[in-house]
Amino acid sequence: MDLKIFKRVISKGVYRPEIDGLRFIAIITVILFHIDGFLTLYMNKPSLLSKIWFTGHSGVPLFFSISGFVLTSQLLKSKKFSYKQYLIRRIERIEPPFLITTILFYLLLSFRDGFDADKNYSLFRVLTYTSNFDTNLINVVTWSLEIEIVFYLILPLLFFFIKKSLWKWISLSAVIFAFSQIYPIPFLTTYFHWFIIGIVLAILETKEKTKVPFIGIAKLATLTCLLAFFGLSVNENQLWVKIIQPLVLFIFLYGVLIQGYFTRYLSFQLFSIIGGACYIIYLIHFQVISVTGNLILSQLQILNREIMAILLLILTLIICLIAFPILERPFMKRNWWKPKSSLKHKI
Repeated sequence: MDLKIFKRVISKGVYRPEIDGLRFIAIITVILFHIDGFLTLYMNKPSLLSKIWFTGHSGVPLFFSISGFVLTSQLLKSKKFSYKQYLIRRIERIEPPFLITTILFYLLLSFRDGFDADKNYSLFRVLTYTSNFDTNLINVVTWSLEIEIVFYLILPLLFFFIKKSLWKWISLSAVIFAFSQIYPIPFLTTYFHWFIIGIVLAILETKEKTKVPFIGIAKLATLTCLLAFFGLSVNENQLWVKIIQPLVLFIFLYGVLIQGYFTRYLSFQLFSIIGGACYIIYLIHFQVISVTGNLILSQLQILNREIMAILLLILTLIICLIAFPILERPFMKRNWWKPKSSLKHKI
């Protein structure tokens, strides 16, 4: 079977499958978190694994750190940066799947429950990336995309002033984090330090790599930090957790992205395919879980919560991967919206 249609399109630069492997970890944990929420709503029987799956919402900060690393790496490698081209690339890559799925969900909800002013207003909020400050009746998961968009807009501006100064980025992160504890701005200051983790790692990658002794112990510590990152989410409201959790994530990502630990495993084809399709999975998985979950419960009446969760996870991934070649992959190509004739002329 040709798996090409399920693989991401690389239009520029060197493909690093381990980054998609990290995205795989992030998206799987987020899906499990939402599956657990669905099952908690419709199955009263407690789950042995529910406390573990509940920590899956920490996959979102992991996504933020990956975004910080990827975008900063691109800025560092850019010989002549154009803010205009930067924005065009973000728009042509992000907007089409977002617009298609948002309008589709709006229509489906409206045909089911009726068109009304609340849905129309919510649609406006979602499409303008302002639903975090008001309402989102269309697709609740897009709250994190709105944070990503803010980061996309301000990163080049911050980078223009701070450039590759590690201590300035770390100081900025500390100031924003401290400010968020005193006067949090919803969905903005409370998450920005996660992006700076990726920024710092991208800068460190440009410097000479430090050789770490006792590789076996270092790998074990790296893996332990990943487990600690998710495990600490159980007490995420504690201040000490808010301080320690970013540090253990930094150590884990440093081991993977800078030292190259576990690259072989993270580059496993299935992981890289799912991680490469994480954007469309992120956009539609919540609705897929709801629809398929209700169908399974009504038709099969599965009582075991763990079996139900695994079945939902598999079906959700299959459905989302089927949607990937239609809703996301075509928009991964640079300048996909330009006529082929003009592209050939440019070449």
